[in-house]
Amino acid sequence: MGNESVRESVEVSNSELVFPTHTNHYGTIFGGRVLELMDMTGAMAAMRFAGEDTVTASIEAVDFKKPVKVGDIMEVKARVIYTAHTSMVVKVDVYKVGKFSPGVEFTCRGYLVFVAVDADGKPIPVPALKVVTEEDKKYWKIGESVKNRCRERQASEEN
Repeated sequence: MGNESVRESVEVSNSELVFPTHTNHYGTIFGGRVLELMDMTGAMAAMRFAGEDTVTASIEAVDFKKPVKVGDIMEVKARVIYTAHTSMVVKVDVYKVGKFSPGVEFTCRGYLVFVAVDADGKPIPVPALKVVTEEDKKYWKIGESVKNRCRERQASEEN
């Protein structure tokens, strides 16, 4: 594919009804289940953007703000906010939607790093992200910061 092309980010969303098997003894969803849905939705956004298969390279800090309970509907939204040569930072937001009410509550946000790969699993270039609006610019800077922190952490762990 290559960095010669420029693409706009596309938002991908995914919803799931929370069942008792998804929850802990407090009746709230397991954090790991939320991370799984964030990873899957983030991967779909990364694959659609890159036009290639992707793998998860890193899941950055995720802070859970509100509990999600049995019977809630979780809506997960993801979009690419930053691109490097072979990698992308994807912002993933999770909301809970009441099953009978129109209200939507923000529950958590995470930034995930994905790498585009070929059939042999080797990293390959991704298109550049088209950054136009002030919101695009804001999230580009956040994505760049996430990517830099990830690089710094990996470098320090190698020593």
